[in-house]
Amino acid sequence: MSSFLIRSALVIDGSNREPLRGDIAVENGTITEVSPSIKGRGKAIIEADGLVAAPGFIDIHSHTDLTIFKHPLAESKALQGVTTEVIGNCGIGAFPVNDERRAVLIDYLKIHDFRLPSNGLSWNNFTQYADRLDRIGLGLNLAPLVAHGAVRIAVLGAEDRIPSHKELERMKSLLRDALDEGAWGLSTGLIYPPGSFAKTEELVALAKTAAHYGALYASHIRGEGATLMEALDEAIRIGKKSGVRVQVSHLKAMGKDNWGRGKEALLRLEKARRSGVDIAADHYPYEATSTSLTALVPSWAHAGGVSELLKKLVSPETTERLQAEILRAMNQRGGPSRIVIAEIGSVKNIGLSGKNIGQIAELWHCAPEIAVMRLLQEEKAAVGAVYFSLSDEDVAAILSSDQVSVGSDGMGMDAKEDSGKSTHPRSYGTFPRILGVYAREKGTLSMAKAIHKMTGLPAGRLGLKDRGLIKPGFTADLVLFDPLAIQDRSTFDHPHQYATGVVYTWVNGCPTVQDGRITGDTPGRVLRKKVASSHS
Repeated sequence: MSSFLIRSALVIDGSNREPLRGDIAVENGTITEVSPSIKGRGKAIIEADGLVAAPGFIDIHSHTDLTIFKHPLAESKALQGVTTEVIGNCGIGAFPVNDERRAVLIDYLKIHDFRLPSNGLSWNNFTQYADRLDRIGLGLNLAPLVAHGAVRIAVLGAEDRIPSHKELERMKSLLRDALDEGAWGLSTGLIYPPGSFAKTEELVALAKTAAHYGALYASHIRGEGATLMEALDEAIRIGKKSGVRVQVSHLKAMGKDNWGRGKEALLRLEKARRSGVDIAADHYPYEATSTSLTALVPSWAHAGGVSELLKKLVSPETTERLQAEILRAMNQRGGPSRIVIAEIGSVKNIGLSGKNIGQIAELWHCAPEIAVMRLLQEEKAAVGAVYFSLSDEDVAAILSSDQVSVGSDGMGMDAKEDSGKSTHPRSYGTFPRILGVYAREKGTLSMAKAIHKMTGLPAGRLGLKDRGLIKPGFTADLVLFDPLAIQDRSTFDHPHQYATGVVYTWVNGCPTVQDGRITGDTPGRVLRKKVASSHS
């Protein structure tokens, strides 16, 4: 069904303009007409009275890089109305791969719960990775960023040092290669080694390369708690010195001592925009974050990679210092009782999933910081956690900003196959939660503004030219939903529950959801940014 007519929908076109009641004509996967009334001319007709038609949702911050091999339909995203995901975020990604340092990259991915496909990382560069994805058949579109962590590992491994001139030139060359091949930008994860080892000067040099291509620089900044403002200043400085477009990933004020600073952060970004820096942000509608348990471990302990970290966790020379710094990091994130174990790999410790660090410490009769170190040691550092460290007021304030897009920070999942493991509900509920809670119930956002934050705004940030709006000539990535029924159902206690209310999702004109059910079709593809010939 790449040619059809949607009739009598409330059309919210992604531009933040007022809705229009009318029809949408699609021919061969492209929107051809939008008007109050269109004659059917023999097309398949979808009666949409009482439903909202919107551009397919663009998840500007996702981590579906490797889960897509296991779940190519990305069911948890399709049932939210997501048609495109931006992957390679937070400096964590699957390319480039240097054969000599492949094992270091694999360790890095495992720490962040990136589960490898059955035949491992069977590629070296963007093109090989993208071609492999296109061959398996995708339920949605993917727009990959180049992960700084992968670039740094390819050149420096897990070393904590400044690159030489030659090494930096090699990093820039790897970035250029990926951008030439169609990657959409550069991402950094500056709280995660090896990204945390990078000085600002290294990031400016790489950002200049991205800017030359008109690409995006998306950054998990160096601090989201006590050092939030300093970290924002660094992101602003990178934008100013390089000329790159900056996207602050999942902007937040983390830890009770910092609650209320969300508005201050937004003012910081607004001031930077007035000074000429192209900077914006994204966020998700939850009061808890989720990342590796290793986020509690100081950067110095990661030098040398996972094997060296595991040694430091038990070495008499480092354990006392680690205990003190891990305890401090826990308290900055709300304390042991507000850090809940999610992903865990071993059968031995699987029963700890869903328990908080305080409970585990009681179970093991030890201090919470020692429990963290023991758990990391036993699981070879591959432990995921949910951190209840945000305030509802900050979340609402940040989501209300005109410059903030919606991004899930989640992965495409399958509720049946993934049901045995804990996860953050954002992988299942982000976009319907924005529409059902923040637009319909709370009125924090109008429906038009909410949809703009999930469509036209992220498309503009990324540089997608033919998606994100319902407009003639644009690709028919569309969603049709019931505005009274759209709702997230995923919770922290029971995360593997699909959202409700999405009636149709179309990717490139083909339905991936029809009558609220996954169709099994795979019309998605890896989107490759068109590069001007002067760059190649």
